[in-house]
Amino acid sequence: MQIGMNARLFPGNWRPVRREIEFAQVHHFAAIQLPGPEQGLDAARLGDSLPFVAAALQQAKLTVVMEMVVRIDERGQTALGASPLEVLQANLPAITTLPCHFVHWHLVPIQTMPEEATRAVERQLIPQSMAALALAQEHSFHFAFEHNEPSLGLYGTPDACTDLLTAVPGLQFVWDFNHTTPEHLAQFLALIPRMSVLHISDTPLPAVNHHLPLGLGNIQFGAYCQALRHGNFRGPAILEIGGLPQSGGYGRDTDAALIDSQQRLSEIIRAL
Repeated sequence: MQIGMNARLFPGNWRPVRREIEFAQVHHFAAIQLPGPEQGLDAARLGDSLPFVAAALQQAKLTVVMEMVVRIDERGQTALGASPLEVLQANLPAITTLPCHFVHWHLVPIQTMPEEATRAVERQLIPQSMAALALAQEHSFHFAFEHNEPSLGLYGTPDACTDLLTAVPGLQFVWDFNHTTPEHLAQFLALIPRMSVLHISDTPLPAVNHHLPLGLGNIQFGAYCQALRHGNFRGPAILEIGGLPQSGGYGRDTDAALIDSQQRLSEIIRAL
């Protein structure tokens, strides 16, 4: 398991990515997650050109993850009319230049959808997922999708995730500890063979999606990591802390919080 961090490149909490790369290197993170915006990751979001960032990432020997948070409506499109596949295509220059080793969609409904509409969108996304996987194979990166907490509906249950994984052999899965309710834990653990990336933060279960630093909720990280070890998971484990009202907003993803959460997770893994 390669412990990584989410680069703090949010509009309200931005710094040049070179600073995040330096921080990751100094504090021995093995991976870094970058955003995949709707119109593509570029120098304006990163603070430096793609070739400059690629050289910095190579020098730091960081595994690069890209998360594309794509907010879609009942048509399966963004507010600007883009499809998830078009968002992936817009990010291909960054994916191939940096390069990104692990790429995934986090598909989030713009507003609450009726269950029938949710299932229809999930079916509609099957051919796009196949096309995305073909692009990943062509350009040599791992491609996956992330699940949501149950209240969001879209890919909010293990059954919905399993249906997509069954329909698209070769597609991988991003498991978020913080989105997982206790009743769904066993079913998500069954998907370990298809997991490429983990998102890790704490939450006061049974409530989910608080994105707290480790130790401020009650997730049993040792049990989760033990199951992942038994399942031979070896990919990046990205710390995604802070950024939501429940977690106190962006102030939770401070340098100190990231360092402390990394140390806690490292100690848990060493104790297994």
